[in-house]
Amino acid sequence: MRPANVLLTGFEPFDNSNYNISEEVTKLITDFDFKEFFLTSKILTVDNNGALFVSKLIKKERFDCIIHLGYSSKATKINLESRAKNLISMRIKDNSGRKILNSKVILNSKPEYFSTINLPQLLDAKSLECVISNDAGEFICNEAYYYTLNTIYTNKILDRFGRLLPCIFIHLPSQKFIPIENQIKTILELVKAVVNRKILTVVAALIRNENNKVLIAKRNQFQPHPGKWEFPGGKLNVNESYEEGLKREIFEELNLEIDITTVCGDITHLYEDYFIKLKLMNAKINNYSNIKLNVHDEIEWVHEHQLSEYDWLEANLKLIDIIQNQS
Repeated sequence: MRPANVLLTGFEPFDNSNYNISEEVTKLITDFDFKEFFLTSKILTVDNNGALFVSKLIKKERFDCIIHLGYSSKATKINLESRAKNLISMRIKDNSGRKILNSKVILNSKPEYFSTINLPQLLDAKSLECVISNDAGEFICNEAYYYTLNTIYTNKILDRFGRLLPCIFIHLPSQKFIPIENQIKTILELVKAVVNRKILTVVAALIRNENNKVLIAKRNQFQPHPGKWEFPGGKLNVNESYEEGLKREIFEELNLEIDITTVCGDITHLYEDYFIKLKLMNAKINNYSNIKLNVHDEIEWVHEHQLSEYDWLEANLKLIDIIQNQS
């Protein structure tokens, strides 16, 4: 899987100032050498063109994370903005001379959009210098955020994991509250928390018996997701083929030797902490002697129409759809 593409934006100075901390943070971060992801940065103009820029760009180019940065004179911590309002009401003129009062960002559109990132979860593991804010203001910051989220939601723009494109607006405080080096460190931690997921390549077996029933297995208490049902299988080792890995896993888990016939289907799934690429392969048992449950509490042989009656691992639910559609 390709590395993540991250878009980071800041704003130019406004309101007769010659400095905007979001511009400086963006430029300083751009100078870093990243191995985990590719970074594209842009300093936006404080006007309607700047507000619209990202919403237009993401229709043409593919990104996996959007981080909008802006400055707030009211902030004393790094504010993670949870939503964008469909409202623009300017206390001051923007850099093009606009001063709009009590208007919609987009006519006949939703009153608000929420960040496509789980902010409470993100905040749990991050710096105490961050707080969640529910008010991105009514100026260009909110306007840009609303335009970007509207485009993501209405066009169903996805990241490399197949989730709605993660997007957040972050209001930065003055350096007198948090040193700029600390702000940069926190922004980078947030980016990595959003885009970095362990990627696992997994293979599972669709084993049928002479009655055309399917073998399913229930994970024991010592496994991740205990008590969930699955098609037996597991992670591939380095340089191991799907066939080699599946035969090894089935023998380790169930003490069974199998013959693999064909590929049934492929799916991907994003869990909380990792992303899996899962291949399901049709197989049959060539040695029934001494089935042994090493990582499962029980197994059952069931008809395909009974599969939906069990409490499955999330990723395996997608496999059931494939199986039943093929039938």
